[in-house]
Amino acid sequence: MDVPLRPKPRSVPLIIGCALGTALCSMLIGCVTSTTTKQAGAENQLQRAIAILAMRTDADSLAAAGLLSIPSHRDESLSPITRALEAEPERPDLVWLQSQVCRESPPCDPVPMERRLRELDPSNGAGWMGALARANSAKDDEAKGAALTAISHSDHVDIYWTTIIAHLWRAIDGTKVLSPWQAEVTVIGVLAAQAIPAYLPIGNACKGERLQRREIIEVCRGIAISLERGDTYITEMIGVGIAKRVWPEDSPEWRAAADARRLYEYRAKASAQLEAWSVTHADQTLAMYAHNRSEQDVLLAQLVATGKNPNPPPQ
Repeated sequence: MDVPLRPKPRSVPLIIGCALGTALCSMLIGCVTSTTTKQAGAENQLQRAIAILAMRTDADSLAAAGLLSIPSHRDESLSPITRALEAEPERPDLVWLQSQVCRESPPCDPVPMERRLRELDPSNGAGWMGALARANSAKDDEAKGAALTAISHSDHVDIYWTTIIAHLWRAIDGTKVLSPWQAEVTVIGVLAAQAIPAYLPIGNACKGERLQRREIIEVCRGIAISLERGDTYITEMIGVGIAKRVWPEDSPEWRAAADARRLYEYRAKASAQLEAWSVTHADQTLAMYAHNRSEQDVLLAQLVATGKNPNPPPQ
């Protein structure tokens, strides 16, 4: 009998501990289990699910096969995601996922994918985060400035968090190899590991001595607004951190950022009590991902569904 996977519970929002994604990737292949037998059982489950998904022709199953391959077989992960896009070429969430995997899979070139993402979703600043990361690594100040300016002019920065989770969770659950809860935390764990590294350059660009220049402050103010409208807590809270650096404490923008941080901290603490509910109400949780744009909205829906007050007491 296969040993159940034991990934870290999902109830805590993405922002809590930026090492979450890396830790979960290790857990998914059994690295936190106590014996080699358990590790092999967990790995067998993943490989069985991947094999079933890869035989299918729908975009969600193929993308799920690629995602599940990332922790232990990254070199095999890009092909099924590319096939998924051949099935549904107009989906920006799959283009985003493809570009994330491509960046870590040389000699793959993510630039055409990022360009395609900007065509499909021009108001989304996430299409410029890869360009920013490359410019930062190359110490190319001109390209870095162009990417930062583009993000500052965007309406929001979305990584299609709830969309990818809902679609790929449903596909993995359909294999009947993993439980619904295992399918949820598996998708979230691997997805977090892909998403988190791209935030470092954008956070570093809006702090320290750079903020002594007026033009940088203006760009970072635009970036803060775009990030605060993002679809994950990590996006929003990085935006909040930037906002509190680039606006004076007596400004409406600074106060709004402080309120958003306080609300996040309250809801994150409350979410720690949702683990058991998430396990027993997996179908309801999946529906929340399918019908809400952001991680923040999903957590709010979970708190309301469990009868918890979603708002902190007045100060």
